[in-house]
Amino acid sequence: MTALSVASGLAWAGPKLAGPSQGDTYGPVDLHMEGERLVGLSAGSGGGCKFAPATEVLSGEFQGTVLVATVQLCLEGPPPDCVGVRPFTVLAVYNANAQVLSAHVRLPPKCHSPGLKDSVLTLRGVKGAEPVEREEEVPAAAPEESEASPAPVKEAAVARPQPLGTQPLELGQNLLANGKWEMARARLEAALAEDPKDVDALVGMAASFLGSGNAPKAVEFLERIRPVPASRPDVYAWQAYAADQQGFKGRVAPLLRRALELNWAPESPKPWEAVLVRALASDIEQVQKTVKKGKRAPGRESAGAGSSSP
Repeated sequence: MTALSVASGLAWAGPKLAGPSQGDTYGPVDLHMEGERLVGLSAGSGGGCKFAPATEVLSGEFQGTVLVATVQLCLEGPPPDCVGVRPFTVLAVYNANAQVLSAHVRLPPKCHSPGLKDSVLTLRGVKGAEPVEREEEVPAAAPEESEASPAPVKEAAVARPQPLGTQPLELGQNLLANGKWEMARARLEAALAEDPKDVDALVGMAASFLGSGNAPKAVEFLERIRPVPASRPDVYAWQAYAADQQGFKGRVAPLLRRALELNWAPESPKPWEAVLVRALASDIEQVQKTVKKGKRAPGRESAGAGSSSP
């Protein structure tokens, strides 16, 4: 996780690119940095997709030498899925020696794009492009010894990019914690490609869709976690969040109660759970009161009390 980069005392950053590049079929693209983001604008004829000059066709952030980006692509094929220009989230690998960015793009079935060659997007630096600049690893300033010193370290851990070498799941969770839903989704999809039953990746995908307001899609991933392991009470909390977004208020409290009874701890949420805890704060508070009452007097439930499970 990012905390490791802080603990090691090293400041880390990805490549800094600027200048013209040429795609095999994508056409010429001018690259430049906007803070930590790499932005690409179409140039010349616009390549196979014939983008108008100065159209923003690429935008993303580096995690090591991996660029998590959104790329604009034109599609051809049977309608309605294969018509027009659409954004795609890609993971592009940067080869510093060859000055080449390359990414495999997963298109909808039966679609193809004139901007890709064999479903691969390749951008090569051309003469006039500035060389790659990589910030050197330098010792981080040692915090002063005081009671307040842990807080800045925690803040720095959230702000720093995750270093190269982390697994797709870890990087996806880090992006979730920073509210980068589409970028996180690309990494979590890679994790699910390795293990379709990975509970963390399935929860992460649900979180990414809930973050962007697509509760029905989130439910699809949560329903793949069956049966829910007793060690994963957070799954019920995410189900409650999905129910809340869909307007199924009657399901929220029972699901939260199940999560709390299985020792889900909203008082110390994981970084990517913060949005869930904020959204359901009042519901969590109310359910916590009932759960605590039940735990104080085990075996003395009132007559007629039934299961609260949905």
